[in-house]
Amino acid sequence: MKITGIVTAGLGEGVVYVEKYNTLFFEKLGFSCFPGTLNLKVVTMPTLPFDKKITIVPGDKGLFPVDCYKVRIGKEGIEGAVVLPHKTRHKNIVEIISAQNLRKALNLHDRDEVVCESV
Repeated sequence: MKITGIVTAGLGEGVVYVEKYNTLFFEKLGFSCFPGTLNLKVVTMPTLPFDKKITIVPGDKGLFPVDCYKVRIGKEGIEGAVVLPHKTRHKNIVEIISAQNLRKALNLHDRDEVVCESV
């Protein structure tokens, strides 16, 4: 599975939610996250492989489950995950998390194209 999207600015809330979910991301995905997400605008939401889905269900009130799919990001193949929150205001946006600051590591700017491939 490949996801191709265009880098776009987010709502600025990724840092808050990554911090709240970071312990669970580490337990389920095997890495601690850079505080924030890389947002990719896609033409249509991708069909992701059900058998590779990792669902994280937080125990805290006010937090909702998220589905995660491990991916390699860009030509460099940086380890990360697509995160699809069960509750979101995004439309046609795929959020990517990683241990690295992806914008910096991949020298990305708004409107750059990025390809992610499932692991």
